[in-house]
Parts: sequence; structure tokens; C-alpha cells
Amino acid sequence: MPTKAPAPIAAPVYNWTGFYLGAHAGYRWADADLTSAGYIFDPPGGFSGPITFPARNESYDPNGGFVGVHGGYNYQFAPNWLFGVEGDWTWGKASDSKSSALTVVAVDGFVFRSLSTTSEVKLGWQATIRGRLGYTQGPWLIYGTGGVAFARAEWSETATLTTIPAIVTIATAASSAHKTLTGFAAGGGAEYMFTQNWIGRIEYLYESFGDFNVPSGFGTQTANIDLSAQKVRVGISYKFGN
Repeated sequence: MPTKAPAPIAAPVYNWTGFYLGAHAGYRWADADLTSAGYIFDPPGGFSGPITFPARNESYDPNGGFVGVHGGYNYQFAPNWLFGVEGDWTWGKASDSKSSALTVVAVDGFVFRSLSTTSEVKLGWQATIRGRLGYTQGPWLIYGTGGVAFARAEWSETATLTTIPAIVTIATAASSAHKTLTGFAAGGGAEYMFTQNWIGRIEYLYESFGDFNVPSGFGTQTANIDLSAQKVRVGISYKFGN
């Protein structure tokens, strides 16, 4: 007897449209470049005349791991293109410090001083609000992303000026600053839809926060720090609905 062929199995339909929430973890490489102009400081107590301090050019790398949460909304159209909006908050704690010692000289050219400095840059939480534009192919999504970025940065420094060779302390300074910075974020990534509700991802972001001023040295001097960060992270998201 003739038999009917089995009905073909329908290819799965991947619907990316909807709200989602997720968590992520990764590593960031931060670059904080400090510059400051040279200046003249007249120490109190009459130990000497004004002292000339040299300009500074230093690089700090507060690298480290992080964890965070993210959420957003995707809209699939045309039919393989996707537009979305996403926000994320990332917690991390990383720092880099430098210590230096150098000899400076008073303007009379005869009185030498020893300057010891310890400086530290810390990078804390970060957050972004970004748009996403991607192309879907079955369970895969490839996308680019960009938007506004936020970061919490801290700066601290101590400096001591002593005589040579008597090692008498003639001036000390301690300064600190806490900054909430705003910049831009840009990057891209790939996602894979394991089921209609669970989606994995890997993502790269570059974030730049430009320049900001911090107190430094003796008196009312300031230094300029240019901060940027690169992040690689993996995550998992839950999409609501089908």
C-alpha cells in the first residue's frame, strides 16, 4: 500500500522583538594619562627662595575585572534587521599608583630639595545608555552599538619636600578628587538565541571620557587626566514573551 511522506518539520522561527534583562562579566583595560605644567612654589619657613618644579607626564593603568547587569528592548524588522536600546551598569574596582623621588633646586641655584610623591588613580563603576543596530540570521545576531557612557574615577596624591642632606621636612601636601565622568561608548558584539527566551552574548566596548582636572603638587596647582577604557564581556539575557 502506498504511504504518505511525513510532513516536513517547520524551520524554527527566531523572534528577537521584546524586552530583556541580563547579567554580564568581563575585563577592562583603562588608560589614564596625566599631564601637568611646571610651576614655582615658595615654601614657608624661610628655608630657601622659590623652587621650580618640573612638568609631569605619566600614564596609569587601572585594569581589572567587573560584573554588571543590563536591560533593553529590541525591535526586529525588514525582516532580518534589528534596532534596540540598551542600558547597563557595571561594578568594578581597579587602581594604579606611582611613586617618584627627584631633586629640585631653589632659584638661587644653591639650595637643593628632595621631592617625594605618591599618586594613585582608581576606577570604579561604569554605566552606558546605547542604541544598537544589528542583522539577524537564524539564532545569530551581529550588531554595532554606540551612545553615552558614565564612570566614577578617584585621584589621590601625597608629596613631601625635604632638605638635603639634613632631611628636614619643609613642606607637605595631600590632595584627592572624586569625579563622575560623562563620555561616549562605541563597540559591537554577537548574540546567540539558545531558546526563544534565553540569549547569550559576547561584546566589546570602547569608552572615552576626555580630560578632567585634579589637584596636584603644592599650592593651587592642578594636573590634567585623559581617561579611556576598553571592555570585553560575556553575558546572558532573558527575553520576555515569545
